[in-house]
Amino acid sequence: MLIATSGHIDHGKTALVRALTGAETDRLPEEQRRGITIDLGFAYWPLGDGVTIGFVDVPGHERYLRNMIAGLCGVEFALLVVAADDGVMPQTVEHLEVLDLLGISRGIVAITKADLVAPARLDAVRDEVADLLAGTGLAGSPIHAVSTVSGAGLDGLSAALRHAAAGTDEGEGARAFRMAVDRVFTVPGAGTVAAGTVLSGSIAREDAVVIAPSGSPARVRGIQSGGLAVERAGAGQRCAINLPGVDMSSLGRGTWLVEPGLGTCTDRIEVRIDLLEGRQDRIKHGGQVHLHIGTADIGARVLLGTAGAQGLATLHCDGPVHAVTGDRFVLRDASARDVLGGGRVLDPEPGRGRAWRTGRAALASAMAEPEPTGALSALLDIPGHELDLSRFARAWHLPLDRAETLAFAAGGERVGRKAAVFMRSERLHSLADAVVAALAAHHAQDSASGGMTARDLRAAAGNALSARPFATLLRRLLDEGRIEQAGPLLRLPGHAPSFAPGEVVLWNRLVAAYEDAPPRAFSLADAARELGASEASTRAMLYRRQVAGDCRAFPGDRFILESHVSAIGAAAASLAEAHPEGFTAAQFRDATGIGRNMVIRLLEFLDATGVTRRVGDARLLRE
Repeated sequence: MLIATSGHIDHGKTALVRALTGAETDRLPEEQRRGITIDLGFAYWPLGDGVTIGFVDVPGHERYLRNMIAGLCGVEFALLVVAADDGVMPQTVEHLEVLDLLGISRGIVAITKADLVAPARLDAVRDEVADLLAGTGLAGSPIHAVSTVSGAGLDGLSAALRHAAAGTDEGEGARAFRMAVDRVFTVPGAGTVAAGTVLSGSIAREDAVVIAPSGSPARVRGIQSGGLAVERAGAGQRCAINLPGVDMSSLGRGTWLVEPGLGTCTDRIEVRIDLLEGRQDRIKHGGQVHLHIGTADIGARVLLGTAGAQGLATLHCDGPVHAVTGDRFVLRDASARDVLGGGRVLDPEPGRGRAWRTGRAALASAMAEPEPTGALSALLDIPGHELDLSRFARAWHLPLDRAETLAFAAGGERVGRKAAVFMRSERLHSLADAVVAALAAHHAQDSASGGMTARDLRAAAGNALSARPFATLLRRLLDEGRIEQAGPLLRLPGHAPSFAPGEVVLWNRLVAAYEDAPPRAFSLADAARELGASEASTRAMLYRRQVAGDCRAFPGDRFILESHVSAIGAAAASLAEAHPEGFTAAQFRDATGIGRNMVIRLLEFLDATGVTRRVGDARLLRE
């Protein structure tokens, strides 16, 4: 268990930690000279059976509040210290506000310097503290009166802390590893060491990590926790991680060590804010604040989404920060004097544009769920929402396979075999049925049509999916044999467009004239002469055949048979396989027997239709 002290300056926080652990947490010469805590101090109290209580001793002076907030990252238990002679003081109140904003709801109060006051004064301070805690997450917390001079009350406080440690869970083991760095130093012969609190997952020797927000890779050589070398450290533990070869300039308070692939860094965060009572008017839309998140302190601009003390907001940070859904934060004013409020990260990668703004409230409500399972289920229930599971996994800092397991358990189904987009199974099947029904309705309305383009079919099915996931759904329906492709058109299996008998005869004559020759794009004038028909009637017939998927329009008022499109595409694929570095126009000409002028036109057609791409004088097959 990790415990953080809190309370007003000179109320005896450091002395209390020293009395409990025997360790001196004021390590800086200036701290020892002035007799006050300036930066974070750490101590460890072994309880036996492999259980250790870690203490983070924070400064009580208002000038060092940023250090105090950084020390609370990853802490779930508070030791609020109030001196019996002073009672509740300004930093007592401010520290309690910070504890509450960060969601720390487990704690014990120690009334120190009990030897300096009469029993009646102790009772009065108890009542004062109990009233202060009312309405906060620490309401009803045990209160112990102690003296570090006489030792009175220390045994009772010690027993209470031991009991609290026995009831502490293992933390967020389901999420991937990440550790908030609050201290960096070097060890001769070992190199750079980053110390901090593991917020989720676990880390072992020789594991690969990424430094966020820089994105620099590193490898773990050694780990210490509680002053002892260990093979592995997990959520809730403080540890020091040896990272050989890493420059100290890439690390520091405010940085993170995270599992590779999950180091989401952003300068724009969707949050729900909670402003302290009486300070609702201190944050304006577009106003500047200090954002304390993890161990970082960074400037940010607040774009309010709703009015009132609680509501949606987007934080535009002055630089990149690492954040995941559920992270708590504190907001101070631009001069870093007053705590204004705090809140919870909803989405570290919020969307943009009108569609996102329209669905913003529903998305925020889903992401406000305390656990990823509930959030997944709520997201799948949003009408029209496409759940990008890769993005969801990054937001919640989950391994992708873990997110997939949760998505399936929540009733989700992939839109396609390998797609990252999930939808509720019944909705996906309903949408697939709507696509098939839209094609059937189109065939019934226009029997001469060969089918529909993907764009028209998406519109006919109600635009229920954006273009990319819809294309994935179409591939799924093609694989299942529920629809089929005819050139650029999609149709139901077995559908054949109907044509007047005379037009069928003309088309067959045109096919006979061109199909057995090397692929080429014929002109409208040539086709009209071949048929002995007017250009207007020939154009009308060719248009209907385009709709039927039998031919395609070609630049320069030309047309090409669909069978020839397939032939040149197959030739390009064969050449690309034989020449991975790219094939030339001459190689394409030799392979197809097509004249050079037409070869250039056909290759440009393949480029334009996305089959190939030109690189210098060569062509590569597009992925």
